[in-house]
Amino acid sequence: MNLRLKAVADKQGGVFSRRQALGSGYTPDQIQDRLRDGRWERVRHGQYVERADLKHLPPWERQLLLHRRLVYAAVNAMRPGTAVVSHHSALVIHNVPVWDVDLNEVQLTRSNSARTGAAAGVRHHHGRLTSDAVIEFDNLTVTSVARSLVETAATASFEAAVVSADAVLRNRLVPDAQLRSVVAQTEFWPGGPTVRSALGFASPLAESVGESRLRVLMHQQGLPVPELQAVFHDADGFIGRVDFYFPEHRTIVEFDGMSKYTDGSSVVLIQEKAREDRLRALGLQVVRLTWEDLAHPDRTAMLIRRAFAWSRETHQAG
Repeated sequence: MNLRLKAVADKQGGVFSRRQALGSGYTPDQIQDRLRDGRWERVRHGQYVERADLKHLPPWERQLLLHRRLVYAAVNAMRPGTAVVSHHSALVIHNVPVWDVDLNEVQLTRSNSARTGAAAGVRHHHGRLTSDAVIEFDNLTVTSVARSLVETAATASFEAAVVSADAVLRNRLVPDAQLRSVVAQTEFWPGGPTVRSALGFASPLAESVGESRLRVLMHQQGLPVPELQAVFHDADGFIGRVDFYFPEHRTIVEFDGMSKYTDGSSVVLIQEKAREDRLRALGLQVVRLTWEDLAHPDRTAMLIRRAFAWSRETHQAG
């Protein structure tokens, strides 16, 4: 890619149009040659990127990068000022975690057109956006974090809404007053009840997507409300901070994401086992759960309830 086109693409998430390539000095035959031999890839009709090897990225990061490309390509294919990136597409641009949303479909809001629905990989929403709901970010016109969050919550599942809401609160991306103001505007929205229930349930203490999903699972399975990030000590001092603690059942639940042991270090594994042994020595039950367990909510809830029962039997016997 020549420097002129690279400067254009760098401002658009790596995406450039056929018109921009022609304007940067490429001929139609040169464009076709680069698409044919794989130096360039087509993102959507008339919108391209330079090929890059993405195999080193974890699957979820690769999906987010590809969605960002789709967003830039969709916007670049439209007349400037005619659309605002919104809903979960805006959350992705704001680097807010998302879950269980369609990353193959770009979300745009258009106030100057009555067009709605999906077409060519883009879902068009019609709506009026106030000036405080729209910002410029990464060379895109996008809805604010607060507006993007409530739009996503109104159209997604409770679980998806909580995942993003927890992250927004955890990273302090929106002042409380602003978030309350935006939530109040959803009173008569079709998805308003989900917005209010998800935001009411959200917590800044959930530290990952997995922990947020596990919170929702436990809530929907009727388990007691746990303490988040409880701290434990013994006679030797600080043991650690745990993900979930049920004090009335003397049970700890830990969520093990993929990153915890990725270095393959035996030292890390030994330290984690020693930490767990010290917790058990305090008379606590410890349940460890993984991403796989989230796919089986009934079984996972049963494991936690079984730990409750074991704790109760142990203390009655003692």
